[in-house]
Amino acid sequence: MTPNEPTRIVAVVRDLFFAIRIRETLAPRGYAVEVAKSAAALRGLLTAEGAPIALIIIDLAFAAIDPATVIAELKGSPATNGIPLLAFGSHLDHASRDAAKAAGADRVVANSKLAEALPELVGRYALPRGGAVPTEG
Repeated sequence: MTPNEPTRIVAVVRDLFFAIRIRETLAPRGYAVEVAKSAAALRGLLTAEGAPIALIIIDLAFAAIDPATVIAELKGSPATNGIPLLAFGSHLDHASRDAAKAAGADRVVANSKLAEALPELVGRYALPRGGAVPTEG
């Protein structure tokens, strides 16, 4: 990683509008948001060369990827279990939110919370450039 290289975040989202909103919100803060539209694309981004991934954001409404299974796989793999994982979904979908928590998501928030507090959430959960895992505080 070069000193001026942006910090990488991977967003696994089904909605292109939301992906653009995430990217536009975080780019001025020094984050490069890479969007995965499938589980295969996510695997490709996880193995791509470049700066380490500081955070993975997963849309719990993206049923085509089975978010809880993807979260469990990421948290169960030694290669990815240290990457913080922020999941978001409808405040009414308790089953998906509970499944994400049980699968190991570091934080699960409602869509509205992600929209209103994205920079703060990323600042709190994303790995710093050195790669140390943040502590809950």
